[in-house]
Amino acid sequence: MNPNTRFYGGVDRRTVDAVVSRPYGATSGRAWFVDATNGSDGNAGTFEAPVLTLAQAITLSAASQGDIIVIGPGTFTITAALVPKAGVAFVAGVKLSVRKPTVIITGNIADLVQVDVNNNLFDGIEFKASGNTADNLVDVADTAAVAGLAFHDCVFNGDDKTTVVGINAADATFALSEMEVRGCQFRDLTGTCIVVGVLGMAYSWIEDNQFALDVNAGVGISLADTGAFATGKGYVIRRNVFTGFDATADEVGITIAGTENTTGAGIICDNRFAYIAAAAITIDKLSLSEVQNHYGDAATGGTLVDPGT
Repeated sequence: MNPNTRFYGGVDRRTVDAVVSRPYGATSGRAWFVDATNGSDGNAGTFEAPVLTLAQAITLSAASQGDIIVIGPGTFTITAALVPKAGVAFVAGVKLSVRKPTVIITGNIADLVQVDVNNNLFDGIEFKASGNTADNLVDVADTAAVAGLAFHDCVFNGDDKTTVVGINAADATFALSEMEVRGCQFRDLTGTCIVVGVLGMAYSWIEDNQFALDVNAGVGISLADTGAFATGKGYVIRRNVFTGFDATADEVGITIAGTENTTGAGIICDNRFAYIAAAAITIDKLSLSEVQNHYGDAATGGTLVDPGT
């Protein structure tokens, strides 16, 4: 078989080159290729000679150089958390559907991915729990502050395992800032979809995502009370859809466990909530951050979330 068409199930090299062109016009770095079927960790990681595992691709990649790890279709079962280097993107080589990725990372371990560096991008990847030992699909900022973490068209699948969190950024010591979550799906999570700790998520943007709260007490986005105004300011939670389980228990769409002055000035706007039994948005006091959010109401066809005026 022609090596230039074997990878990605018959896509030719020129098409692959177009798919993996460096995000945002980066001129440095290179692409490393992973093939779960035909790769070998003894290979060089080129298009013609891909590696087998994500761990080996991370080993080959160079931090802060704009490297891209291009992942061919397949399920990658890992036994130790993946720890990316700074400035490296993980991109699915084939994107047939943003709701059903061709690349799945799974494993019966506490954290599938541990991010403690800046500027990592994950594009078109499903993170899936396995067994009942998983705590977080992606764990953030346990050993250093993290800025510029991005997820595009990813799926966070808790697979109904015990207490699985989608994105956990709840560390009290190291801050998360400038995170971007766009076009993602959160499903079958028995824990919270996105957890943000006391240092907030300054200048972050969460937009156009689907939060399916698949347990009676599910929470979509949880922001802790931040320790200082400056740590949490400038975030945006916009145009997301939140659906509850059966509207009979304690589902909450967005909760901020603090007051306006300490949580930091952000904006929560144009979100939609359906079958949320407890509260669409809950904050210790009515928040000036809330603008034009709506929840389902059988009688009126939709009601503006408080404060609303």
